[in-house]
Amino acid sequence: MALITDCWGNEWTAAVPEAVAGLDRTVLAYLGMRVETGDHLKSVFEADPDMVMAHVLKGYFGKFFAAAKMEAMARKAWEQARTLADQGSVTAQERLHVEALGWWMQGDMRGAIACWENIQLNHPRDVMAIKLVQYCQFYLGDGAAMRDSLARVMFAWDETLPGYGFLLGSYAFGLEEAGNYDKAERAGRRAVEIDPADVWGAHAVAHVLEMQGRPREGEAYLSALEPHWDKIHNFKHHAQWHRALFMLDLGQYSAALEQYDAKVWTEIAGDYLDISNGVALLWRLMEEGVDVGDRWRVLADMAAARTDEHKLVFADLHFLSALIHAGDLETAQAMRDSMAAYATKQETEAQVTRHVGLAIADAFLAASAKDMGKAVDHLLPVRQHVRIIGGSHAQRDFFDRFLVRAAIGAGRHALARHILSERLENRPDARWNWSRLAEVLSAQGKTEEADAARARQDLLLAA
Repeated sequence: MALITDCWGNEWTAAVPEAVAGLDRTVLAYLGMRVETGDHLKSVFEADPDMVMAHVLKGYFGKFFAAAKMEAMARKAWEQARTLADQGSVTAQERLHVEALGWWMQGDMRGAIACWENIQLNHPRDVMAIKLVQYCQFYLGDGAAMRDSLARVMFAWDETLPGYGFLLGSYAFGLEEAGNYDKAERAGRRAVEIDPADVWGAHAVAHVLEMQGRPREGEAYLSALEPHWDKIHNFKHHAQWHRALFMLDLGQYSAALEQYDAKVWTEIAGDYLDISNGVALLWRLMEEGVDVGDRWRVLADMAAARTDEHKLVFADLHFLSALIHAGDLETAQAMRDSMAAYATKQETEAQVTRHVGLAIADAFLAASAKDMGKAVDHLLPVRQHVRIIGGSHAQRDFFDRFLVRAAIGAGRHALARHILSERLENRPDARWNWSRLAEVLSAQGKTEEADAARARQDLLLAA
């Protein structure tokens, strides 16, 4: 074994240079969300079956799926990496990676983050440590931390380094989630200029355009980039989900439903992100009065097989919603009970389930029983803490819209009016906010104000 330097200057313990070269290709493919990522990792094992970082990377990739069926693979990879590290001579950087994977396997995301951040202090070009910190911060709902974790290493990067554009796209997303929209848009657009197939950078720009109420521009931007995504894995369907949201904002309901069938939900869908995309889009379509037919069925069938996994609260709540909307209320209740049992553990996601997840689950179940007042009573007290389930602002908007709809359904128009006022202060160009405000004002008998809200909605549609 020898120390061999990768394309970013990190030294890895490996038997032959080909193993580290394969690791470089694997990481770059991962950054680009390429379908061949797994094939590159296989080439690393072919070159050196005992490379510690290859086993660590395999464990990381297994954890990304947030699925029980991949957990066993990730655990085996971690155990192998730990054994190899104990038997041989590895660097402090490699040992911290093994430790980070161990914390993650135990469900302690904060423990894993601490290891990766420790790595970054001395190795600011360790791309996997950088990306993994942001990934876990994303599922802790900490936008400022997502931004700052990238800001702390940007000094070590420039456009001469492989993958710089991908790092810039990650920084753009952190900036957007922290509310730094102008800088986020510049960084995201530059990332896409460097590589038009950078779907993560494009996705960061799409988030900015969503938050700033620029749907026509957003739909056109993503549409123009779509031809570059043929070698992108299932994340391209999430980018297509963003296109569908822009279509909804433009009042193009039929087009959004067609987009769901053609580009969002496909024959290879099944990952938790795919299911979350489907749930959030179908709910928005239904809430707009669109008949979505039996499309909930396939989502519910997939969710029913994952009711006891509890890898991410974000995923759990979308699974539960799929079951409810497909009419599988008994299975939905059983899943809620399983969530309650899981919430007694000390894992990071168990704590989130305990503090927020169960309240949202109870709100969903109350709404399924047509008790909108009870749904509001469950969700309103945790509304300001929903962010800790993870996901982006755009993804978590599903829960806030649900609360507004429940408040309207419960006849609690004053509450709905207050929430919509807050939403309009933050996003004054969001058509949905004006549409629902008009509905609330009409219910309150404020005809002139309702007409003004409708006029604002119509103006946004025509813009």
